[in-house]
Amino acid sequence: MDIIEKILSYFIEGFFMVGAGLALIGIRLDLKKIAIISIIHSLIVYGVRSFYIQNNIPFGTHMFILFICFIILIRLIGKQRILDSIIAGFISFLLLLWGEGVFFFPFLKLFKLDSQTLIFKLGGLLVGILLSDFLLIIGFFIGYVFKITLIDFNQFHENK
Repeated sequence: MDIIEKILSYFIEGFFMVGAGLALIGIRLDLKKIAIISIIHSLIVYGVRSFYIQNNIPFGTHMFILFICFIILIRLIGKQRILDSIIAGFISFLLLLWGEGVFFFPFLKLFKLDSQTLIFKLGGLLVGILLSDFLLIIGFFIGYVFKITLIDFNQFHENK
């Protein structure tokens, strides 16, 4: 059950990363492609993090591996240009890191949650992911649902 919860959490995070990152630069993939990218990305995240834990490697450098895999998935499955994939990746990881670094602990205090019990309780990882991905969720709704483009890169693409 623990593995399923982790993979589901990574899927949700990946879904909002792909959707928000691309939509904020004006690219809206269909939900099927976003889901496929998210499924593959969640398995990669689970595999990389498990490898790091098994080999007692400190986290930090795993972000570079995940970032490169994220860009490759958007490029190959999402059929986007490499520059768009890189920029969407930067936006997504920036929103993710801001959410985890700035908003996560204040949200824990606001909702009176303990981080230790949140990690070890069933469903706690899902709650933690949703709290830490607050900015990604907002970015997804702004860019994908409300179709507001913050940075328009269409002017740099060749007109056919």
